[in-house]
Amino acid sequence: MQTDPTRGVRCVVEATDAEAKGLGHSLRHRSFRDLFASSTTSSLGAAISLVSVSWVVYHYTGSALDIAYLGLTGIVPAIVLGLIAGVVADRYNRRSLMVTADLSRVAGMALLTVFLVVVGFSLPLILAVMIFVNCFSALFTPASQAILPRLVPKTSLEDANGLLQSTSSVAYSVGSAAGGVLVVLVGAVWGLGINAVTYALSAIFLIQIASELGRTERIASREASSFRRDFSEGMGYVLKDRTLAEVSFGYLPSNFLSSFVSPFFVVYAATRFGGNAAVYGSLVAALAVGVAVGSLVVGRVRARPHAGLLMGFCLLIEGTSWTTLALSGNFGVSALAAIAAGLAIGFANTVYYSTIQAIVPGRVLGRVLSIGDFGSFAAIPTGLVVGGILIAKFGVGVTFLAAGIGVLLTGTSLLLLPDFRRFGRERSSLGMAPPSEPPPA
Repeated sequence: MQTDPTRGVRCVVEATDAEAKGLGHSLRHRSFRDLFASSTTSSLGAAISLVSVSWVVYHYTGSALDIAYLGLTGIVPAIVLGLIAGVVADRYNRRSLMVTADLSRVAGMALLTVFLVVVGFSLPLILAVMIFVNCFSALFTPASQAILPRLVPKTSLEDANGLLQSTSSVAYSVGSAAGGVLVVLVGAVWGLGINAVTYALSAIFLIQIASELGRTERIASREASSFRRDFSEGMGYVLKDRTLAEVSFGYLPSNFLSSFVSPFFVVYAATRFGGNAAVYGSLVAALAVGVAVGSLVVGRVRARPHAGLLMGFCLLIEGTSWTTLALSGNFGVSALAAIAAGLAIGFANTVYYSTIQAIVPGRVLGRVLSIGDFGSFAAIPTGLVVGGILIAKFGVGVTFLAAGIGVLLTGTSLLLLPDFRRFGRERSSLGMAPPSEPPPA
């Protein structure tokens, strides 16, 4: 039985199997549609902005190491604030956190656009503003992931995550291609201004979500607790279950190695296929298209019971793709390899988030998600610097090949771990209990 909610009214959904069938069934829920629209618009703008700012930096400096520094502005805030952001997402209203983050990102991107137009290029300012913007992105991410089980029933989580990831990837693909075209036609700086507008639109969509749906159990008792105690509770929840711990930290080596590749597509395009921004944008778009398709596939198959196995096989596909990019001198082959890598990444991410959201209680979900992200991304800053140095010394071919072989070995190693392979098979265990509250529409 399902009750159609009005704004601001919390209601419980008991979705039947029939209701959970069909592509896009999660879009029946009004609050999810708002989150969906927010995710799509901000992804479109972020893609345009990434292509634009990467091209600006590489155009003025010609340095792969400076591109690595730019990549660090996106990763370091996620590492430094990621664990804190999980605690914040479990203590405060998640919708309000997301709106605040969007408005702050609007201010940052607008400031950078105005400065570059009026004053001119400044690498320190670009890096500082991107750190500021990405700090709020780090706060946004766990809140947006943890609010999802409150917006759709549990049976719709794969579909909802797939739609969010796939549509964001399509928007990212379109934005990447558009960013390349904008660089050619009007200059890269205007892409940053477009990103400011899309963050503003995202905030408008999020405001439409009922405030009640952003609340957590932690709000009523946060004064009696502390950040340290809340963090310890979340970390203990992860570490007391071996399967959850291996899944949370097992992707760290592959993300370290993959950071040799995707952040340096701009260098790859410039050295393999000439200094053409449209080629660079197309390769980024190809990766995003793959993510979109891979994300949607999860909701069409029974992936969750075999989550660990499937995530391991996805690493094998990703490693093969990076190896193909390293050896390819043909744009078509490179684009196909980027699509294949995206397929693996999108599928693995959607399976992971859907499984975690289905089995972890809402009161600790933000912390568990942020710990998992930290475990996956902690080595990326080092990987970006190492990748930039390796490309400068040995070239993109050798660096991409090392990344591909390393990811293949990581996937093989994880598949040899029984507890990792078991992820998704058991509905509950010491560390992974089913949610204590049913989600509202």
